[in-house]
Amino acid sequence: MSRECYLTGKKNLVVNSVIRRGKARAAGGVGRKVTGVSKRVQKANLQKRTIREGGVVKTVWLSAHALRTLVRGGFTQVELL
Repeated sequence: MSRECYLTGKKNLVVNSVIRRGKARAAGGVGRKVTGVSKRVQKANLQKRTIREGGVVKTVWLSAHALRTLVRGGFTQVELL
């Protein structure tokens, strides 16, 4: 099973890492130039937690946002153990 939030569906994102050099025009330079673009992974803030859903106990990955929502009682029939 992949590392994906059980409640919100959040998972890792593939993004570009952009390398720039030079001095910005606003600071008196000729502008910033892109010298390299490579792929990188932005990892979701996931934690393994035990929940009870409809009487069934499960160990699942939850995002930090989902954990905060669970504490406030935002998801119905899901309880944090």
